[in-house]
Amino acid sequence: MKVAIITGASSGIGRSAAIQIARRGTGVILTYGNNAQGGLETAAAIEKDGGTAVALPLDVGETGAFPAFRNSVADVLRDTWQRDTFDYLVNNAGFAHTSLIEDTTEEMFDRLMRVLLKGPYFLTQRLLPLMEDGGAIVNTSSNSAMGSGLEPGYSAYASMKGGLDVLGRYTGALRDEDWSGLAGLAGADSHVRCVAENPAE
Repeated sequence: MKVAIITGASSGIGRSAAIQIARRGTGVILTYGNNAQGGLETAAAIEKDGGTAVALPLDVGETGAFPAFRNSVADVLRDTWQRDTFDYLVNNAGFAHTSLIEDTTEEMFDRLMRVLLKGPYFLTQRLLPLMEDGGAIVNTSSNSAMGSGLEPGYSAYASMKGGLDVLGRYTGALRDEDWSGLAGLAGADSHVRCVAENPAE
């Protein structure tokens, strides 16, 4: 059985993605932040449909927790699926915040950066050694990062999502990058995609 890791799956796009992926016969490791109940409900919904899911806590804005999370993933892979690797990573966790440029504080800018860009960057780095060759990464982006999606109040949020789009292009071409230990995506069959979504509750 293939296995996917989906961050921010306690509600919204992440929950829908986790349930739909599980319905295709893929095992799911899903994460939740402050909404533990939502994460457990997503896992329960998957199992009710006959799938297999494990919910783990993860604050994507706290990179210091990533080594322990990586170890938890390795334990779950071994104990639940008798595997050492996983196949898919969906970087979905995040939050939306709107404010005009003149009203955006450094504190909010930094929080957006930690959760929407720095977190996915270093979580991907941490998990790549566990990814099966030929695996795939999906980054949840936003139409606000596209020229056609410009809206007042989204300058900081869209800047982070635009950075995530660039990250997707680089992780999709790792054979040209000098990143030791990231051979999990170096195979020609590996894929990285950014999916732009409209704002969701």
